[in-house]
Parts: sequence; structure tokens; C-alpha cells
Amino acid sequence: MTTLLLRPSRDKNPYRLRCRFKIEPHPRQDRLDREKVKVAEQFVRDMHKQGWENHTGSGFAMKGPFPPVIPVTIRPRRTPSAREMLAGVARGERFLDDGATDVRNVPLLGESEWWEYEIAGVFIRAQILTEVPDRHEEELR
Repeated sequence: MTTLLLRPSRDKNPYRLRCRFKIEPHPRQDRLDREKVKVAEQFVRDMHKQGWENHTGSGFAMKGPFPPVIPVTIRPRRTPSAREMLAGVARGERFLDDGATDVRNVPLLGESEWWEYEIAGVFIRAQILTEVPDRHEEELR
């Protein structure tokens, strides 16, 4: 007997999506409110281009300030296999940890030239969302 896992009607499910924006440190409240409205309007326009609808029943919530974080692409470092290291070990080479790390220090809020605030809004979409792994994640398997 065949079982249908998906409902025949595609309901619109709500998702809380977040967006961050940069602003100068110690903004006045009226400046912060104007920037929040401007960023929220742009956020709604950008999400509409991707097929999202803004759920007007709930407004936008704002959190912050946060120190700005610069996004970085982390590429996994390749570790040689035991077979590849065999010849080097036979010659007396030592394969030690080089101490390299992908961790970066974030400046404190008081030391930052910019601050970030986060706005979160509820958006709905009829399409079922699935997550597809990136190509480099597939290569690791």
C-alpha cells in the first residue's frame, strides 16, 4: 500500500528570517529607527524577489548592538593520508601539527568602528524548502 507523505494542499509555512545592518557606533534613537525602517523595507523587497511574502501580522524585532563580523570562507585543509606520509616517515620526517587555526578574533563592541543590529521578520512561502549540501561538503563524504 502506498502512503502519501506530503499533504495534497501546500500550506504556507512561516519562517523567521534575520538580516543584519551596519551603522556608526552610538547612534541616536531617531537615527536608529530611520535606519531600521529603511533596512526592513529593503529586506522585504529582496525577499519578495526570492519568492517570500512578508507576514504583516508580526512586525520586525530588532536586537543589538553587536560587533561587526566579516564573513570568511573556510576551506578545509587537506591532511595527507597515511599512505602519502609513509615515504616521508621512512626518511625521518615528522608530521606535526602546524598550529594553524581558522579562528579569528572579533573586536570588542567599544573598540569597533561600526556596530551591527539584527532585524528579524516573519515571512511565508508556499514552496517546500529543502537543504542541498554545498559541493565541497559532498566531496568530504
